[in-house]
Amino acid sequence: MDFFQLTEAQRRDFDADGFLIIPQAIDAETVARLTKAGDRLMKSFMDDPESVYSQRRDGIVQEEAFDSLISNATTVSRVVQLLSPNIHLHTASLIYKQPQPPDTTPPDRGWHRDIGIAEDLGHKGLPRVGIKVCYCLTDFLEPNSGMTLMARGSHQSGEPLAIQKGEPDPPTVVDPRLRAGDAIFFENRIYHTAAPNLSNFTSKVIIYGYAYRWMKVDVNLDPPDERVIERVENAIDKQLLGAYRDVDTPPQALTDWAENHGVNPEPISWVVEA
Repeated sequence: MDFFQLTEAQRRDFDADGFLIIPQAIDAETVARLTKAGDRLMKSFMDDPESVYSQRRDGIVQEEAFDSLISNATTVSRVVQLLSPNIHLHTASLIYKQPQPPDTTPPDRGWHRDIGIAEDLGHKGLPRVGIKVCYCLTDFLEPNSGMTLMARGSHQSGEPLAIQKGEPDPPTVVDPRLRAGDAIFFENRIYHTAAPNLSNFTSKVIIYGYAYRWMKVDVNLDPPDERVIERVENAIDKQLLGAYRDVDTPPQALTDWAENHGVNPEPISWVVEA
C-alpha cells in the first residue's frame, strides 16, 4: 500500500468536524468498474420502480471488482493514521437511492450514531473506534441528492442530538457536495442520516468501514471468507479481511507498513515507576 500523509489540517478538521472529504480518492476507471459491478448486484432494486432506498451488505467483499478498495491507498493509509495499524474491515455495503417526489421531507430522518456503543454505555465519553469510508459512484452536487447528512461536531457531544420541534435536522447539518470518485470519511460517534434523493438520477455509493480488531465485524463478514483471503495478493489485504482470527495476534502487516512510514503509534506502558 502506498503512503499518503494525513496532514495536520486534515487531522484537525476530522477531529473538529467528525468527517473529512478526500477529493478523487478513486479514478474514473475505478468508478466505472465499481459501478458496473454494483449495478449488477443491485439489479433487482433498480428494476423495482416502487423501491426508493436499498442497502446491500451481503456479497460485497466476495465481488472481485471491489478488491482494490480493501486497502485503497488514498483512503486506508489515512485511516490507519487516524486509528492505528490494529484494524480490520468492519463493514461493507452498497447504497442506492432512486429519485423521490420533490415534497419528500420525513418528520423523522432517523439521525443516529454507528456501531451502537451508546446503547450500552450512554452518550458521555464515547471513544472513536471506527471510521467509514464512503466512495461516491455518482455526483452529489446539489442539495438533497441522496448523500449522507452529517451533524458537524456532534461526535464531541455527550448528549442526544438536539433538533427543534417541527424541524427534520439540527442547525449543524451539512449536506456534503461531492463528485464521483470523491470519498468522505466519518467516524462512529458523529450523528448522521440519509438525505432524500430529489435529483433525477439514482445516487450510488459504496462504503467500506474499518474498526479496531477487537470490534466484532458485521455478520456478513463473519466468519472471514477464506476464498477471498486466498485470492488477494498482499498481506495488508489479508489482515483487513480478518486473516488474523485471534485479536491477540499482532497485526504484523499494517504494523510493519506503519513502521516503514514513521506513523506507528508510541507503545503503551503498562507500569510506570511511581
